[in-house]
Amino acid sequence: MLTWNSVQTLNTTVHATSEFDTAENTLRKTVEACTDKAISLLNNNIQNDSLYLLFEWNIELAELIILVTNAAKNHDAPESVYCTFPNLALELIRQEQRTKHTESIKFWLHDYLTTCTAFFSYSLVAIFHHSNRNNSELL
Repeated sequence: MLTWNSVQTLNTTVHATSEFDTAENTLRKTVEACTDKAISLLNNNIQNDSLYLLFEWNIELAELIILVTNAAKNHDAPESVYCTFPNLALELIRQEQRTKHTESIKFWLHDYLTTCTAFFSYSLVAIFHHSNRNNSELL
Protein backbone atom coordinates (compact mmCIF):
# COMPACT_ATOMS: atom_id res chain seq x y z
CA MET A 1 0.00 0.00 0.00
CA LEU A 2 1.35 3.40 -0.99
CA THR A 3 1.63 6.32 1.35
CA TRP A 4 0.68 9.61 -0.26
CA ASN A 5 2.06 12.99 0.74
CA SER A 6 0.30 16.05 -0.66
CA VAL A 7 2.31 19.23 -1.04
CA GLN A 8 0.47 22.43 -1.82
CA THR A 9 1.86 25.61 -3.29
CA LEU A 10 -0.08 28.70 -4.30
CA ASN A 11 -1.62 27.18 -7.45
CA THR A 12 -0.76 23.49 -7.43
CA THR A 13 -0.96 20.33 -5.37
CA VAL A 14 1.44 17.45 -5.92
CA HIS A 15 0.43 14.04 -4.57
CA ALA A 16 3.71 12.18 -4.11
CA THR A 17 4.69 8.65 -3.22
CA SER A 18 7.68 6.31 -3.57
CA GLU A 19 8.18 2.63 -4.26
CA PHE A 20 11.45 1.00 -3.22
CA ASP A 21 10.71 -2.55 -4.40
CA THR A 22 11.93 -3.34 -7.91
CA ALA A 23 9.99 -6.57 -8.47
CA GLU A 24 8.07 -6.38 -11.74
CA ASN A 25 4.71 -7.21 -10.16
CA THR A 26 5.17 -4.52 -7.51
CA LEU A 27 6.21 -1.96 -10.10
CA ARG A 28 3.14 -2.71 -12.19
CA LYS A 29 0.81 -2.42 -9.19
CA THR A 30 2.43 0.86 -8.21
CA VAL A 31 2.01 2.29 -11.72
CA GLU A 32 -1.65 1.22 -11.64
CA ALA A 33 -2.17 2.73 -8.17
CA CYS A 34 -0.66 6.01 -9.35
CA THR A 35 -2.95 5.96 -12.36
CA ASP A 36 -5.94 5.36 -10.07
CA LYS A 37 -4.87 8.29 -7.92
CA ALA A 38 -4.61 10.56 -10.96
CA ILE A 39 -8.00 9.44 -12.26
CA SER A 40 -9.55 10.11 -8.85
CA LEU A 41 -8.38 13.72 -9.23
CA LEU A 42 -9.88 14.27 -12.68
CA ASN A 43 -13.03 16.00 -11.42
CA ASN A 44 -10.81 18.69 -9.87
CA ASN A 45 -8.40 18.80 -12.79
CA ILE A 46 -10.60 19.05 -15.85
CA GLN A 47 -10.48 22.59 -17.20
CA ASN A 48 -11.99 24.14 -20.32
CA ASP A 49 -8.84 23.51 -22.34
CA SER A 50 -7.98 20.05 -20.94
CA LEU A 51 -7.23 17.44 -23.59
CA TYR A 52 -4.56 15.02 -22.34
CA LEU A 53 -3.91 12.76 -19.39
CA LEU A 54 -0.13 12.91 -19.66
CA PHE A 55 2.22 10.25 -18.27
CA GLU A 56 5.80 11.51 -18.05
CA TRP A 57 8.51 8.92 -17.39
CA ASN A 58 11.92 10.25 -16.40
CA ILE A 59 14.33 7.46 -17.28
CA GLU A 60 17.37 8.82 -15.46
CA LEU A 61 15.60 9.44 -12.15
CA ALA A 62 12.97 6.67 -12.39
CA GLU A 63 10.10 9.09 -11.78
CA LEU A 64 6.55 8.95 -13.06
CA ILE A 65 4.48 12.14 -13.23
CA ILE A 66 0.81 12.04 -14.18
CA LEU A 67 -1.11 15.21 -14.94
CA VAL A 68 -3.83 16.73 -17.06
CA THR A 69 -2.77 19.30 -19.66
CA ASN A 70 -4.07 21.19 -22.68
CA ALA A 71 -3.54 20.55 -26.41
CA ALA A 72 -0.30 22.55 -26.49
CA LYS A 73 0.89 20.72 -23.34
CA ASN A 74 1.78 24.02 -21.70
CA HIS A 75 -1.10 24.60 -19.26
CA ASP A 76 -1.23 21.89 -16.61
CA ALA A 77 -4.08 21.21 -14.23
CA PRO A 78 -3.70 22.21 -10.56
CA GLU A 79 -3.14 18.68 -9.20
CA SER A 80 -0.62 16.07 -10.27
CA VAL A 81 0.66 12.67 -9.17
CA TYR A 82 4.36 12.08 -8.68
CA CYS A 83 5.99 8.72 -7.95
CA THR A 84 9.68 7.98 -7.47
CA PHE A 85 11.34 4.59 -7.74
CA PRO A 86 14.71 5.19 -6.03
CA ASN A 87 16.01 1.61 -6.16
CA LEU A 88 14.88 1.18 -9.75
CA ALA A 89 16.92 4.27 -10.65
CA LEU A 90 20.03 2.32 -9.70
CA GLU A 91 19.08 -0.47 -12.11
CA LEU A 92 18.42 1.98 -14.92
CA ILE A 93 22.06 2.92 -15.23
CA ARG A 94 22.39 0.32 -17.99
CA GLN A 95 20.75 1.36 -21.29
CA GLU A 96 19.10 -2.03 -21.94
CA GLN A 97 17.35 -1.78 -18.57
CA ARG A 98 16.12 1.72 -19.43
CA THR A 99 14.56 0.51 -22.65
CA LYS A 100 13.04 -2.57 -21.03
CA HIS A 101 11.46 -0.66 -18.13
CA THR A 102 10.23 2.18 -20.34
CA GLU A 103 8.47 -0.28 -22.63
CA SER A 104 7.05 -2.17 -19.63
CA ILE A 105 5.65 0.98 -18.04
CA LYS A 106 4.12 2.10 -21.33
CA PHE A 107 2.56 -1.35 -21.81
CA TRP A 108 1.20 -1.48 -18.23
CA LEU A 109 -0.38 1.95 -18.62
CA HIS A 110 -1.97 1.05 -21.94
CA ASP A 111 -3.20 -2.28 -20.63
CA TYR A 112 -4.63 -0.75 -17.46
CA LEU A 113 -6.36 2.18 -19.16
CA THR A 114 -8.14 -0.08 -21.64
CA THR A 115 -10.09 -1.62 -18.76
CA CYS A 116 -10.36 1.38 -16.43
CA THR A 117 -14.03 2.35 -16.57
CA ALA A 118 -13.47 5.45 -14.42
CA PHE A 119 -11.15 6.84 -17.12
CA PHE A 120 -13.79 6.26 -19.80
CA SER A 121 -16.06 8.76 -18.04
CA TYR A 122 -13.80 11.56 -19.25
CA SER A 123 -13.03 12.83 -22.73
CA LEU A 124 -9.29 12.83 -22.32
CA VAL A 125 -6.61 11.33 -24.50
CA ALA A 126 -3.93 9.35 -22.66
CA ILE A 127 -0.39 10.09 -23.83
CA PHE A 128 3.08 9.03 -22.69
CA HIS A 129 6.62 10.30 -23.12
CA HIS A 130 10.07 9.52 -21.76
CA SER A 131 12.01 12.47 -23.16
CA ASN A 132 9.98 15.65 -23.63
CA ARG A 133 6.37 16.60 -24.16
CA ASN A 134 6.87 17.18 -27.88
CA ASN A 135 7.68 13.47 -28.25
CA SER A 136 4.48 12.20 -26.62
CA GLU A 137 2.76 9.15 -28.03
CA LEU A 138 -0.74 7.81 -27.65
CA LEU A 139 -1.43 5.11 -25.12
